[in-house]
Amino acid sequence: MMNFGFIREVGGKDERIVVGLDVGSTKICTVVGEFSIEPDGGPVNVIGVGTAPSKGIRKGIITNIENMAESIRVAVRQAESTAGVEIKAVHIGITGGHIECFSSSGVIAVREKEIGRKEVDSVIDAAKAVAIPFDREMLHVIPVGFTVNGQDGISDPRGMQGVRLETDVRIITGAATSVQNLIRSCRRAGLEVMEVIFQPLASAEAVLTEDEKELGVAVVDIGGGTTDIAIFREGGICHSSVLAVGGGNFTNDIAIGLRMPAREAEDVKKKHGCTMISMAGEGEHIETESGGGKPGRSMPRRYLVEILQPRAEELFTLIREEIREFHSDMNSGVVLTGGAALMEGMDVMAENILELPVRIGSPAGIDSVTEEIYGPAYATAAGLALIGAEEYRMEYRPHSGRALTSITARMREWVGDVFRF
Repeated sequence: MMNFGFIREVGGKDERIVVGLDVGSTKICTVVGEFSIEPDGGPVNVIGVGTAPSKGIRKGIITNIENMAESIRVAVRQAESTAGVEIKAVHIGITGGHIECFSSSGVIAVREKEIGRKEVDSVIDAAKAVAIPFDREMLHVIPVGFTVNGQDGISDPRGMQGVRLETDVRIITGAATSVQNLIRSCRRAGLEVMEVIFQPLASAEAVLTEDEKELGVAVVDIGGGTTDIAIFREGGICHSSVLAVGGGNFTNDIAIGLRMPAREAEDVKKKHGCTMISMAGEGEHIETESGGGKPGRSMPRRYLVEILQPRAEELFTLIREEIREFHSDMNSGVVLTGGAALMEGMDVMAENILELPVRIGSPAGIDSVTEEIYGPAYATAAGLALIGAEEYRMEYRPHSGRALTSITARMREWVGDVFRF
């Protein structure tokens, strides 16, 4: 059994604590969740949240470990204070342009009368036995389907009879230095890393339904420094990518176009941001504050929208090119999440450019008295906590042999933790 040193009894013998740490380019977000180990234990109850500005990271790449560690400490201490628990270890998300995703397949002969977990493990081992450059780390090996004696479309082959078992997997890798620097930053902050998880998988766990994954859907997480894309089809992930454009680009455009400090530009974006001229009224004005005792400014809101619209058009055009190959399979459309998804007009523009139905995705599967946690900006952190809770429940769940519909559950049970430090 895995060593969950950070999970301890809280309110009863069946209650545990899990921590999700979202390390973004603009902010660090920590979510502390309490959950029951019972398989049907219900949602994760969020009992603590902490945030802090990010320092020492740019577009998913850590540039200063000490600064990064201090940002993590601030966010974790805040979460500890609100939750009333000591945080010792976390499930952490990773993203950046260094992430790569590719397909592989494996096949084995079945010597037993029926296929069991040993055979499933063996065929996945065969699929992931591919040459990976020395400077890459394997993050996830995710089964997307099995074939027994030529019959494909099988999600869980355990308990079946057959002599030949095949599988297709998606392998997600990251730059070894980026992964290790992220782990070192956490250790400098006094934390152990239970697992490093590709952020779109965490966001998908929080905002997508199983029906959407089955019918075909893309989750697009617009973070501060990057935009993460994960496409699901027939219940499993079939494509993922990271674009080096995010909410920070919108902020920079405002800072340059309106000649104001980046902090003030971020505030203007959050309060008045809109990405479609048609949504900005002719008489609308915005008031901006100026530091250093200087008087604020008043300007037509259209000036701001004229800056933001081209950037949004560029972003969704890049996304359209990225998902073009899977367009016909995405029957559930696109789910936008991340802080920048809240800007007025983002969902409408996405529908116009992507030519697919679009909705804003907020975290589900959690309970909290804090309304803020239900916002798209917390999707990744909430998803990391959900994955951690499911991982622990899987350790206690009897192997019934029934099909597991959650891609995360399958990954936890069949593959386990890739990282061994």
